[in-house]
Amino acid sequence: MNILHKLNTLTTLTPNEQVLAQFIINKPHDFINMKPKEIASLTYVSVPTLYRLVNKLGLMGVNDLKLAIHQAINTQDNTPIDNIDYPILPGDSHYEVMCRLQDVYEKTIQDTIDLADPEVLVNVCEKMLNAKCIDIYASAANVFFAKNFQFQMMEINAEVNVPEVDYMQNLCAANSDSTHYAIVISFGGRSVSFYNLMKILKENNVSILLITSTQGNSLCEYADDIIYMSSFENHYNKISSF
Repeated sequence: MNILHKLNTLTTLTPNEQVLAQFIINKPHDFINMKPKEIASLTYVSVPTLYRLVNKLGLMGVNDLKLAIHQAINTQDNTPIDNIDYPILPGDSHYEVMCRLQDVYEKTIQDTIDLADPEVLVNVCEKMLNAKCIDIYASAANVFFAKNFQFQMMEINAEVNVPEVDYMQNLCAANSDSTHYAIVISFGGRSVSFYNLMKILKENNVSILLITSTQGNSLCEYADDIIYMSSFENHYNKISSF
């Protein structure tokens, strides 16, 4: 059920929880971009009231509520693109192709911004700053992005490793410890080798950042921090193909 619709149908809310629920329904975008203390201050309710509402919705935390709201907004949003996986029509001119691709990328950027949690980003930056070494675990095309990040970080004298093949990734994980910070890039958690990788990192007390989609990834249970990326496109029909 759409989380905004669920908020409308809850019958066990206290008066303060009803005020908070109505605020979320009326201003979902504002809620997504605010911290718990800011929400409590604006709605004149306590922070514990917010967490009680989260519990009544059957969610684990405020970030889970924000993610559910974002998905609900996205469902309601009217987009000029009928099919995000196949945005280009057979009869499109070259100029129309460019315009349609522009629409896709603009929507993807906005979606990613809406998903971003500033508190998580700050926490991740602090961990990277304090880490002796940053290890990035990626596969396929994501390796190129990881390599570019490695190059950029080298310019500020930060050590970043990007092991590419399974054997080197497992070896790097096995030789990691609490002074390392691991960044794992996995859109949907389909790589079996990444499960073993995450377990090794956990056993070695390595803090893990998972960069993934909102479509559900079982690797999330191993991650200390999660950054969600826009998840409009189907895994097998990537916009890069166009």
